[in-house]
Amino acid sequence: GASRKSGEGFSAPGEGGKGEPSMLGTLRSEDCGYELQVRASWFRLEDYYRKAMNYSLMIIFTVPAQIYLLVKQTEHSGTQAGMAKISLACVGWQAVLDSYQCLMHLTAGIIVETLFHSFSTAAFFQFTLFSVFEMRVLLQIWKSRRPNSEQNWLEIRRDLSALYSRFYGGFLLGFVIMYWCANSPWFIALLCNSYWLPQIAWSAWHNAKKPLMPAYVLGTSAIRLLVPLYVFGCPDNFVRVKPQFWVCWLLVVWVAAQVTALAAQHVFGPRCFIPDKYLPEVYDYHRRVEPEVLAGAGAGDVECGEAGGVDCVICMNAVDAKAPRERMVTPCNHFFHQECLERWMEVKMECPTCRGALPPL
Repeated sequence: GASRKSGEGFSAPGEGGKGEPSMLGTLRSEDCGYELQVRASWFRLEDYYRKAMNYSLMIIFTVPAQIYLLVKQTEHSGTQAGMAKISLACVGWQAVLDSYQCLMHLTAGIIVETLFHSFSTAAFFQFTLFSVFEMRVLLQIWKSRRPNSEQNWLEIRRDLSALYSRFYGGFLLGFVIMYWCANSPWFIALLCNSYWLPQIAWSAWHNAKKPLMPAYVLGTSAIRLLVPLYVFGCPDNFVRVKPQFWVCWLLVVWVAAQVTALAAQHVFGPRCFIPDKYLPEVYDYHRRVEPEVLAGAGAGDVECGEAGGVDCVICMNAVDAKAPRERMVTPCNHFFHQECLERWMEVKMECPTCRGALPPL
């Protein structure tokens, strides 16, 4: 025989009941010594669909804003030198996150037929974001770091395969991390919102000055916080996760700390908060040059210009090679006016004379 005991309680925030009664019960078999606890929460299906639709609309309207910001950033860093300043891992991290969300929304739309149109539209927008726009930026960054590579087609295919392998390797690694950290969703959210760390490290290590637009950093950070804040902070979220407001504060503070670090690098320099002894030495374009190098460059020859001067091949005017503060010299010992070479390096990171690779300023 089996006995039944039931009672009534009230649903907790995030359970979909809005505080309305929920059923609690116990099924007990005295003969078998078996007991089963039962709990049923109040749930309105139409409310669930409405919340899910509102969530999908949020995604549909915010993804085009992400695309707009990314396009503006691409225009801002449209030159070879500008693209070389952007961290490949930073953009790749965001592309992996968008691929996860695309897969998640598409799966939800397939499982719940009523939500298919709205969630498949959101998935399509995110697929466009990561497969078209972000992958294009990744290829532009990859190409910018090979300014003078005389590669044949097989070598280019090999490098491209390595790039795509890293992307899909990161995609699979993310699944492994989420599986092992399934009991700590807050840690997964914190890890997913650490995408600015590679850019901070890249800028400091390579002395990359002002790689990202402030509007792109602020806009992207705010938009990417919407989903985790909705899941962990909205009491009426459609995924029925109980609010954890401390996670929301943690994410906001963590992203704000990364944005603050990027802002400090933008204003005070990419190495403003890291001691120089922990970073590689930066090439000095105003270094002193040995007399034999000056003689080999033609300094002091009247035919090359004024005494002590050589021709700047960018503007074809004489530059005083013996005045370190007025000229810049490349690692390949070619001399230029400071303003001429700085403008040139905004377009190409290669020597105007011999096409050799140039270190960042």
